[in-house]
Amino acid sequence: MTEPLLRSGLDRFAEDPDIELMSPKALTEKALIEAVQEAEGIAVRSAKLTPRVVAAARGLRAVSRHGVGYDNIAVDALTDRKIPLLLAIHSNAVSVAEHTMYFLLSLAKRGRLYDEAARASSFAFRNAPVAIDIAEKTLTIVGFGRIGSRLAPRALAFDMTVNVYDPYVEDAVIVEAGCRPVDDLRSVLSQTDFLTVHCPLNDETRGMIGDRELSLMHPGSFVLNCARGGIVNESALAKALGENRIAGAGVDVYETEPPSQNHPFLSNQKMLLSPHSAGVSVEAAARMSFETADNLIAALKGDVRTEALANPSITLDA
Repeated sequence: MTEPLLRSGLDRFAEDPDIELMSPKALTEKALIEAVQEAEGIAVRSAKLTPRVVAAARGLRAVSRHGVGYDNIAVDALTDRKIPLLLAIHSNAVSVAEHTMYFLLSLAKRGRLYDEAARASSFAFRNAPVAIDIAEKTLTIVGFGRIGSRLAPRALAFDMTVNVYDPYVEDAVIVEAGCRPVDDLRSVLSQTDFLTVHCPLNDETRGMIGDRELSLMHPGSFVLNCARGGIVNESALAKALGENRIAGAGVDVYETEPPSQNHPFLSNQKMLLSPHSAGVSVEAAARMSFETADNLIAALKGDVRTEALANPSITLDA
């Protein structure tokens, strides 16, 4: 167990007499290599499981990630050895969808400005309204997996029109959810009021929202990223905000975390920021710790949950 889990996860480990927990002395590559020598399973949060760490775990049979992202793990090294990487896929989808709606509503209603006005007794501020309604506005969701598919009904409940761009989801599934399937993302950006990304960070998605995409959006539009830093190009986003080509942004994730103190996002009053916490509600944290432990125990007992696999190709010739 590279980093501590919450009580729900520790209790799940403790109730199984076959489990003996070990923790590294530090999270450096050297310390991890030393710690995994005899490990059959690894429960990991943010520690980096590099190819060298994976190679050092000679008896490794399964890895369970505390979360749904896995850019800190050498997946290819695991796949080459047919070692499953399991994700806590049921833990935080609702939490991230709700956090995205918080960004969306707070930006639309200019929550920061009205809060400051009320605290300063500036009630005349209400006479020149700056808040907008989200009813009848268009939300474009990139990625219709566990999070995007949960965000859609929440937006629809606010009478929004919802576009969905996901080349890996059939149009019929999107239509059945009450949304409009989009084949070409750029073709709808000029009519998009809120753009939100909910896809993994990989070679296909890195920088997919950049200068060209942002140039197609209108000056009253907003961009939301509660997925992974790097999907939305940070320099391009800062530039678009600075040139008033879009109205604002909500960002939970960053290319480097934490961002440097001189990062342009930190001083931009058009942005709402959070510290990669969209999926870390009280309830989600408890679910995530439990699922991390439960997935690992099940895999070590021979029950690899295929729906939670980050590297499903290991089962193709099993």
